[in-house]
Amino acid sequence: MSKHIRGAVCLVLASAAVFSFGTFAHAGAKSKKRPIQPPPEQASSWPNDAIVTPAPAIWTGIYAGLSVGYGWGKSEQSYERNDNHGLASTSPSGGLAAFTLGYNYALGNGFVIGAESDLGLMDISADDKIVYDGHIYKTRFGPWWGTLRGRAGYAFGDTLVYATGGVAFMDVDEVSIGNTPGETAVNEDWRTGYVLGAGVEQAIAPGMTAKLEYLHMDFGTYSGFSDNNEPFSFDNRVDLIRAGLNFAF
Repeated sequence: MSKHIRGAVCLVLASAAVFSFGTFAHAGAKSKKRPIQPPPEQASSWPNDAIVTPAPAIWTGIYAGLSVGYGWGKSEQSYERNDNHGLASTSPSGGLAAFTLGYNYALGNGFVIGAESDLGLMDISADDKIVYDGHIYKTRFGPWWGTLRGRAGYAFGDTLVYATGGVAFMDVDEVSIGNTPGETAVNEDWRTGYVLGAGVEQAIAPGMTAKLEYLHMDFGTYSGFSDNNEPFSFDNRVDLIRAGLNFAF
């Protein structure tokens, strides 16, 4: 092999070596500029992309429900005759039930407000009581009763604790029967008053809650005159505790 051929071979080999090294170096430099990306299907599993969204609150919207419970009350009579010896009282008690319709609105940060109405039946009564001079005192509340109330509370997730208040009404049927027809005192009609209470409500299934509630209803004083023109009055109030189920629309 001549000197010229050996030189040409050496030049080709050297050029190939330089080209290969340059290509490798360029590829390495290019790879340093590329950040490593996760595969598309795994991107959501990276810590910076993980977002936990809590379940939405259920304390907004219209609902209807049913409840049953027990009530106890106080009826106080005042009959002003013969040195006011017509003072007496009875303590009626009994069962009750109601249909409920209401609306809740979640204000945020756990606070909930709303309005609720009831219409129901009750049988809260007392045994006949001998008052004085043979007068007989009869007391019965019902059959109809109801409320129209506002509610405000705080929701601990699926549990709502609330206070409530508004207007109450009920049928009243009470009488103090005197020795003569002219001495009889009667309180028979719809009576209205105020209601205050508190309760707790728990979500137990999608769109369904269970509640336990206490209400105090005060119907104030009803005053009148007997046929003998003798003044009398009745003071009535009822406390109740009830359990119920509500169903969201």
